[in-house]
Amino acid sequence: MRIPRQLLYSALTSSLAIASVVLPARAQTQTPKTGGEPSQGKPGVPPPHLPVPMTTIGEPSIIRIKKPNDPSPEQPGVVMSCDKQFKKWLADDPNSSRANYELGSCYLSSKKFDDAAAAFQKAIQLIPEWIKERAGKDASHLPKLSKEQEEELKHNASPSSAFFSLGWAYHQAGRYDEAVAAYRQCQSVYPEAEEAGYQTAMVHLLQGNREAALEQVAKMGKSFERRLDVESKLLVPDLIPSDESISNGAPIIPTTNSIRPTILYREKAKYTEEARQAKVSGTVDLQVIFRSDGVLVIQRVIEYLPYGLTLTAVNAASKVQFKPAIKDGSPVSIRGPLTYIFNIY
Repeated sequence: MRIPRQLLYSALTSSLAIASVVLPARAQTQTPKTGGEPSQGKPGVPPPHLPVPMTTIGEPSIIRIKKPNDPSPEQPGVVMSCDKQFKKWLADDPNSSRANYELGSCYLSSKKFDDAAAAFQKAIQLIPEWIKERAGKDASHLPKLSKEQEEELKHNASPSSAFFSLGWAYHQAGRYDEAVAAYRQCQSVYPEAEEAGYQTAMVHLLQGNREAALEQVAKMGKSFERRLDVESKLLVPDLIPSDESISNGAPIIPTTNSIRPTILYREKAKYTEEARQAKVSGTVDLQVIFRSDGVLVIQRVIEYLPYGLTLTAVNAASKVQFKPAIKDGSPVSIRGPLTYIFNIY
């Protein structure tokens, strides 16, 4: 089903006042039943981390409000360097596509996007051609694999995941032309990789090319319409609302250890089926305003996950109910990050 171009133009060119995601979450006098447990501060893994085991399942996300002094996963000593983590694996088989793919995923988690892209490129080069060709076909119509082929398949990276991850690394590095090329190559070889097509549209928006974004998303199903409408307003710089457009007239101050809202009700964000199949884990960070009048405003996305997980985090955040922060005896509007952690076990 094609998405009406006029509808998308309207959505993508709306004013900043409309572009904000304003969610009425009025303070409650009693504490409702909590829908999610706070995390224990375990660092999330930025996308896309696609673990190899096929038996893993996605759990609903964990929600937390970061404290100002929360340690960052990128701080020294928090995680071992990627080179050290994969030194033995690469030494055992330096020509392993799977090892290079996992190395790229590690670089992504460390926000070393150029290094990640180089690792994914090498992984793609090392995947045997028969695996690349087989991955783009319906397995039910293909000959049964020999035991040797099954073993080789098990020890290689997924071609579609490697191509998508290469595009994602370029995307996060701001190398947008290369990201579009990688996404297009992914979808041309693996037509079922719809997320690559959607991320192509997002890159076009980040480049300021709305026409190309509309043309891309018009080729996709209607289920992508709301995603683009919501996520673009929280990701594209010229669509992110200003403080003035979302404030209720009160000044907005940063969250501190002593000035914080009291969360009365929250829900975990659920995995999408697409994210579960892709085995994506990671963190969605939303910058939100807890207004003094009890209204929650999602202003922008700080950390993004693909496959619809950012949208499910936004949907979960829309159900948060809170008691406004108090300063000098009066409710105040505060800004802070709201985090959803998606783990696959």
